[in-house]
Amino acid sequence: MKILFIGDVYNELGKKAFDKYFSQVKAEYKPNFIIVNGENIEKTNGLSEQTYKEYLSQGVNVFTLGNHAFSRPDHREVLELPYVVRPANYGKNSAGKEFVVVQYNDKKIAVVNLIGRIFMNDPTDNPFTKMDELLGQIEADYIIVDFHAEATSEKYAFAHYLDGRVDAIVGTHTHVPTADNIILPKGTLYISDVGMTGAKYGIIGGSVEQGIRKFLSGVPERVKPQNESALQFNAVLLDLYNKKIERINIYE
Repeated sequence: MKILFIGDVYNELGKKAFDKYFSQVKAEYKPNFIIVNGENIEKTNGLSEQTYKEYLSQGVNVFTLGNHAFSRPDHREVLELPYVVRPANYGKNSAGKEFVVVQYNDKKIAVVNLIGRIFMNDPTDNPFTKMDELLGQIEADYIIVDFHAEATSEKYAFAHYLDGRVDAIVGTHTHVPTADNIILPKGTLYISDVGMTGAKYGIIGGSVEQGIRKFLSGVPERVKPQNESALQFNAVLLDLYNKKIERINIYE
């Protein structure tokens, strides 16, 4: 079983990079199953039903999200779509699904999304104990977790806590790919962050000029995307049969 996980597709240049490189990557690596983090995919952040349908038609199986899961006015409708999963450790009354299970031939693949708490602003539940709860509910042959978090220490602690209990833990959110793709002692595949798909020369996808201005002035601003740049495409291939995790990093 080979699973392609594509890191945070960021706004319009993210879509452009996806459109340019997705078919090439799919043809080269021949994944059985494809997951995309789509929490920043629209101009207003979040995911739209239109993009959801377009990407499913191209072969994407599941979308994970993050701290922008609820950003769009239509988020409730989007979160009810069959193959969209939001961070499970938001409150019980939050819209959307805590995990999805998809049948692939004779195997069931569960995709879970959780959000970290260190340096994150939302008052979410503990991702460690939430995952314990979910493991008592999920019935699947493979479990893949997108841990959307800021602090590498939290990601590593989470990974070791779940080592041997899930098949793979893939970090997202920081938009910068890490080089620590490893197999943990009990067999779980892990990487701290897949990276992003979008502008190569932005500041984690945002405007260079705005990013510099914010650090010079100290005045907070809502991030605006970098609209002109060479592109990057970041993903990982999870080979669950052979216990391998391979980085896919394309930079123009």
